[in-house]
Amino acid sequence: MTAFQPEPFGKYYLVDKIAVGGMAEIFKAKSFGHGGFEKLLVIKRILPHISANEEFVEMFVDEAKVSVALQHANIVQTYDFGKVLDNWFIAMECVDGKDVKALLRKLAQRRRFLPIEFGVYVAHEVAKGLDYAHRRTNLQGHELGIVHRDMSPSNVIISYDGEVKIADFGIAKATTNAYTTKDGVLKGKFEYMSPEQALGQDIDRRSDIFSCGIILYECLTGRRLFKCESDVKTLEAIKACNLDPPSALNPSIPARLDEIVMRALARRREDRYAEARELQNDLLEFLYPATPDLVRQSFAHFLKELFSEEIAAERQRLEEGTRIALALHHQAPDLDLQPEWEEPRTTGSHTLPAAVGQSAPRRWWGLAIVALVGMALLVVVAGWFAWAGLHPDEPVVIPPEVTTGRLLVLIDANAEVLLDGRPVGQGQQVQVDDLAAGPHRIEVRAAGKQPFSDTITVESGEKVRFPVRLLDEVLTPPEPPLHPDTPSRVEPPEHDQPTPPPERVEPVEPSALPPSLSFSSSPSGATVVVDGSSVGRTPFTWTGGKPGATVYVEYRLDGHQSQGFSVRLPEAGKSGSESRSLKPVAKEPGHVSVNVSRGWAYVFIDGKKLEETTPLINQEIPPGSHTIRVLNEALGIDATQTVEIESGERVERLFFKVD
Repeated sequence: MTAFQPEPFGKYYLVDKIAVGGMAEIFKAKSFGHGGFEKLLVIKRILPHISANEEFVEMFVDEAKVSVALQHANIVQTYDFGKVLDNWFIAMECVDGKDVKALLRKLAQRRRFLPIEFGVYVAHEVAKGLDYAHRRTNLQGHELGIVHRDMSPSNVIISYDGEVKIADFGIAKATTNAYTTKDGVLKGKFEYMSPEQALGQDIDRRSDIFSCGIILYECLTGRRLFKCESDVKTLEAIKACNLDPPSALNPSIPARLDEIVMRALARRREDRYAEARELQNDLLEFLYPATPDLVRQSFAHFLKELFSEEIAAERQRLEEGTRIALALHHQAPDLDLQPEWEEPRTTGSHTLPAAVGQSAPRRWWGLAIVALVGMALLVVVAGWFAWAGLHPDEPVVIPPEVTTGRLLVLIDANAEVLLDGRPVGQGQQVQVDDLAAGPHRIEVRAAGKQPFSDTITVESGEKVRFPVRLLDEVLTPPEPPLHPDTPSRVEPPEHDQPTPPPERVEPVEPSALPPSLSFSSSPSGATVVVDGSSVGRTPFTWTGGKPGATVYVEYRLDGHQSQGFSVRLPEAGKSGSESRSLKPVAKEPGHVSVNVSRGWAYVFIDGKKLEETTPLINQEIPPGSHTIRVLNEALGIDATQTVEIESGERVERLFFKVD
């Protein structure tokens, strides 16, 4: 994606592009208010050519209606909805983080499993949000019948602080929907559909539970559950729903978790969890004695370490985009039109205020105001000439030309403002009237803040609003005072001076010692990571924690499965130990294809004759060194080659017959 240039969008400013698809694009955006107020949010905007599609617009309107009715910690909140020029949009809560799809992709690049308790925690939070949406009622207490219908890893967003939120109710089913799915049309991502959804049958909340089970399965195994080479085969796999438990791919998964996952993925909806709350309760019981809050804290450390480079880049883009957007905001004309002067504008079957609709009415009223002001000036000038004609003896007074401007400094703290070296006011808003046109030096000072200075240029008749953010002062720790008995200058000892007696060391109370925790593993040499930071290799003893604190520990060793767990540190002066056995990572088999240049031949691998003859296609073979022989005595073929097979590698070998 190319670099994005911030731009105004209605009352918002788009500061960074997050994603773009065939029908909509998503941006980080800012809104600004008085006194330096700023709000970060996300704008989801329909592309202009899609706005002509009434069916899609109806679906987008339904998304806004459903989303705005949902106010829950595990659901992305909706703030605003409307249309600017030809673009319908939804303004939503900005979750600073990644979706589950990006998380699993990052782990796959590093060839790592997501720790089991983190995958369970994500599914627990998703189930909690789904249960709220499924049970949401109107003012009369009747359930709205909301079903998400598009639960997938890309619609589950995890903040860098470990919060989990469901997004995109774009095709959600609810009793209030104006848009309805046509018969025979499947909506949603095929590989995350339930069997009844893939069959085109009516669905209920249990369909979302099945999709949540798929997400949990993929978090635990790192593998796509139903994805095939074509959509048709994917749908067939979902309809058949012949599944192995997740422990078949990740042996560290306990049997109880297998049961929970397989119940959520039951083919018959009657065999699944009837309510998302039931799934949530089972996952909560599985986490015990850990709690979601404790896991969230460890998860946050894990995410910040995993995405450290992306976090830095995203924040840099946001700061730069905000700087440009703020400049655009201050350049915008300050017109305060009364709402009653703005007529509603109708688009299709939807009526929106002109402020939310197209911007042409604003431009029309702006031209009208300019015309009225011009007419008023003409009347004043004509009146002045008429008065001058009736009073020829009166001196003619020409009003002076405006040569000054005004400056309003907006500060986020109580501060003193100096202009060109002289104090002009104190507070959070300081205004300077009759300021001479030209460049001026601004200085802002406040207790506990770093001083700020800059140069601005004020034009004649211009009113400049200048916001200032003061950074906290960086304090340099003072030098430690000398001990009263220590001289300020130490003289070198004389040769005849006696050696001073050794200092008496007081015994240290055990309560003053840090807790110690011994880490060991089989095999040894595993890297130990505590709350996202590497602290050493097994076996060793760690003393860097706080007494009684709970930390998340992960053992990592090349060629072995990583193993993570939470542990409570001993009390001060006490010691403990943690030992783990690491399982080697099962290597994927390779594949070999064998053929001869003329005729056919029997194939022997490591001396064993295969049932198949040439051409032999994609024969599974373990990694390592192997001897391949082709033989057909009648044709005079007898040749041998040695091949090296890497894990997951595909090798082709062709044997030429020599006449």
